[in-house]
Amino acid sequence: MVARYGFYHNNDSCVGCKACVIACKDKNDLPLGEKYRRVFDYGGGAWETDANGVLCPQDVFVYSVSVACMHCAAPACMASCPVGAISKRDDGIVVIDAGTCIGCGSCVAACPFGAPYVSTATGVAQKCDLCFDLIDAGENPACVDACPMRCLEYGELEEMRAKHGTTDQVDPLPQEPRTEPSIVYTRSRLNPEGRLSGEILNTPEEILSEAVRA
Repeated sequence: MVARYGFYHNNDSCVGCKACVIACKDKNDLPLGEKYRRVFDYGGGAWETDANGVLCPQDVFVYSVSVACMHCAAPACMASCPVGAISKRDDGIVVIDAGTCIGCGSCVAACPFGAPYVSTATGVAQKCDLCFDLIDAGENPACVDACPMRCLEYGELEEMRAKHGTTDQVDPLPQEPRTEPSIVYTRSRLNPEGRLSGEILNTPEEILSEAVRA
């Protein structure tokens, strides 16, 4: 059986430095405002005053989640493409053929994780391809090697599940089991059961600009 590759991210170890984002942009020579990988800083809770006038934390938490294309087993982007520009390799890596893509944005609308976008520079859809050129050469994806905390990994999905568990959804990402994302997460110890609600704390500039979306 051919291995199905994917990513692993440890929300508990990640410090939100975004070195993975920078390494990805550098490797793919992406222009300003375009990113294949994003880091969401997610937090919540409140500070309340007790009877003695002391501020006390109430369910205060914050953690970071590094996100790129999930290389899903049943990718919605591929199913939606009207010209067959998106395909899945035997190892599960989902790729876009820039020569076939017509820039219609169907994949952008279909992806629940916001991975693909239509570039204003090229006029076609782009996204993370898991650095398959590096993988084919026996190297790691650029984002993995750049992580100073070693909280980002790639590998065979079943091996990562055996090592890290089977959690494939954490807030603030949507729950979308139908696409079967090739991702494994370790939850933050500050919100281990995912029961605490919060909000994305990033500035708009840190998240992929809507200007490059179809």
